[in-house]
Amino acid sequence: MLRVVVLFCLLTGSAFAQQKSLLWEVSGNGLKQPSYLYGTFHLLCQKDLKISPTAMEKLKDAGQMYLEIDMDDPQEMSSMMNNMYLKGQTLKDLTDSTDYAFLSRFYQDSLHISLAAVGKMKPFMLMSLLYPKLLGCSPGSPELVFMQAASTAKKPIMGLEKAADQFAVIDKPGPKKTAEQLVKFVREYEKSRNEFNEMLDLYRQQDVEALYRLTESQPDYADQIEDLLWNRNANWIGVLEKAMAEKATFVAVGAGHLGGPKGVLALLRAKGYQIRAL
Repeated sequence: MLRVVVLFCLLTGSAFAQQKSLLWEVSGNGLKQPSYLYGTFHLLCQKDLKISPTAMEKLKDAGQMYLEIDMDDPQEMSSMMNNMYLKGQTLKDLTDSTDYAFLSRFYQDSLHISLAAVGKMKPFMLMSLLYPKLLGCSPGSPELVFMQAASTAKKPIMGLEKAADQFAVIDKPGPKKTAEQLVKFVREYEKSRNEFNEMLDLYRQQDVEALYRLTESQPDYADQIEDLLWNRNANWIGVLEKAMAEKATFVAVGAGHLGGPKGVLALLRAKGYQIRAL
């Protein structure tokens, strides 16, 4: 897979693809005013949680803000909470006794969390509990920074999709497979941490195209990339076009959605919009 990605990049390289930025301007194609896309990394240490003054200024100038999910909507937050837990099962039901004992020791020793107490959570939620350990800090969220700024400026906050739809995509492989992924992630923790840090380093470099290439090269998730990223990107375009036509819009989504031939930037560019790195 990695060789295919490298070959693809060699054949399709362009000045557009080589630009490094987290903030992108969208203009043209009949828009009365530009809109802006910002690529986030959903959890960051405080030292990395530095939003550029330019990005904050563009949010201030926008008429509305879109996130992947409207995190300001109590119904959406309730939907997220309801979708965090397994139905009629626990992690113990999804793993053999050896793997469960290994996970239990790991969570207790590394996080001081009893796996029995959180075993009703879906495996991907249990994996998310490891992020502070991976980061080595108490993380913050760029989305929350943007939400606070938008709320202070009384900007409407909307979502590109519903929480239930996002969870349906995440849940598609089924609890058994996601439990297997959790076991592999923890058993290969050093490898997992190195891959995570590689992704974080690329984010710090603001290299959304390299993030795309790294994502494409992950064999464990090759059969899920279409659903997790590309199909969702395609679904967002219609929502974005309508929003941007109405008023200047500031959009903050995971940086992994921006790069590549099926990324949001390329899809908007194919629609005739001018895309410029800021």
